[in-house]
Amino acid sequence: AHTAIEPGAIFAALAALRNHQTLGRETGAAHAAAWVASAGMIGLVREDVGRHNALDKLVGAMARAEQALSNGFVLSTARCSYEIVEKAVRAGATTLVTVSLPTSLAVDRAKSTGLSLWVLARDDEVTLVNDASA
Repeated sequence: AHTAIEPGAIFAALAALRNHQTLGRETGAAHAAAWVASAGMIGLVREDVGRHNALDKLVGAMARAEQALSNGFVLSTARCSYEIVEKAVRAGATTLVTVSLPTSLAVDRAKSTGLSLWVLARDDEVTLVNDASA
């Protein structure tokens, strides 16, 4: 179990994310993965044309900084696949927020690992599909 994330924190992070997406603004074709503090402040963002690469870069940067992903949440512009959930879990994340619908395998994996999973994140709406918080 872990600390619950409030929808307002997700909305704040989504609003701020655009300002952190330099590559995305320049190309219109890059994914972003961000570590966000529980209150919604973005701490670190990594971008890449590959959705998996963006998350890998974030995980690596957090490890180099000796920062735990579990102290906040991961926000990803990637499609919510089993692999994205698995990477987040293996890296120590306790909450993952994505902008798309999850696959059924992604939901199953989140449930089996205790990952809170929020999906379809928009500026003013988000859906909680697995609540593993205490």
